[in-house]
Amino acid sequence: MSAANVGLVAGCVVAAILALAAMTRWVPQSWRDGGLPSVIDQFAGVNKTLFSFILALSLVSASASLSQAGTQVNAEAASLTNFYWATRPLAQGPREHLRELTREYTDTVISEEWPAMADGRTDTRAQELYDEMRRTLQDADKGTARENEFTRDALVSLRAVGDARRARVLSISQEIPSYLWFGLIGSAILVVLAAAVQIPRMSVPGVVSIGLLALLLSSVLTVLSALNHPFGGGIHVEPDSLRYALNRFAAI
Repeated sequence: MSAANVGLVAGCVVAAILALAAMTRWVPQSWRDGGLPSVIDQFAGVNKTLFSFILALSLVSASASLSQAGTQVNAEAASLTNFYWATRPLAQGPREHLRELTREYTDTVISEEWPAMADGRTDTRAQELYDEMRRTLQDADKGTARENEFTRDALVSLRAVGDARRARVLSISQEIPSYLWFGLIGSAILVVLAAAVQIPRMSVPGVVSIGLLALLLSSVLTVLSALNHPFGGGIHVEPDSLRYALNRFAAI
């Protein structure tokens, strides 16, 4: 957990304790002796159920996006390896040029595009290298029927790389919807306030219980935030499969 996240969690705990102090000072005792506790209990039960439902929905959404992004990266790495194999039967000139472009493309995705994706962007250099590979194949000199067949096979393999790249780029914007975040944060605040209003006076047990509740809720939301971005969150997809593909190129 980063220092910013630790500070955010600590701020939530302090805010909850301040809310408890305000509740004990400003909520009249007559309200506590009347029907307020039963109303609060009913409301708190419904709100906790709502918070649990939204949290489960958000976790499923974030986990699915992270898993899907990892699958797409693995598919791109496998497609690059298959394309590298597909260039073997080509003439020496186009083969060497395409292999050099493939190595450069893979290295660019790892070293340049990955940091860009963490910021929600893509790298134009990687796209230019892919386009250059495609142009090289499409503009290749027509040879024998067998050579043309090898070129078509390589082009099919390259299209698989492009499809995997497109899917990876689209997954950059997959995040938990804003309305779920609003629901989670609002519901968490209400959980803390509902607990605080039922504590009659400032005491060590009351402060500790409210502080622990705020710590738990804010920590859960912080972990969820780490899952929120497939390529830039605290828990994100690494380009390990692409690094493996780059190492495999040397053996092909």
